[in-house]
Amino acid sequence: MKQELRYIDLSWAVVAVCETDSFTINQLVHNDSVEQAVERYVIGYMAFWQIAFVERERLVPCDDETLRASARRKIDRHIAKHPPVECLPRFYIVLLGQPFAPLEPDGMTSVYQI
Repeated sequence: MKQELRYIDLSWAVVAVCETDSFTINQLVHNDSVEQAVERYVIGYMAFWQIAFVERERLVPCDDETLRASARRKIDRHIAKHPPVECLPRFYIVLLGQPFAPLEPDGMTSVYQI
């Protein structure tokens, strides 16, 4: 089964989605953009698993493209060290400068797999 990693930039995070032949990100999209659908999914997931209860209006935007590029590399390194055992739909997220999240010295969180 073929896997492909697709990055989605949210205003407050970088999300990588592991797409497979049987799961593509377009399956989450109904009448919204890909970014809106992924954002709704990620916020709902964090609330459901009690990782964080956030309101979209309280998220701090990050316009730093250098930080976004670093977040993508961080996700790539994480996947290289922890490759998926099975080809299941996977989301990897790095939060950028959010006050509710434990940030590392680089201004990002660790890589969360959801």
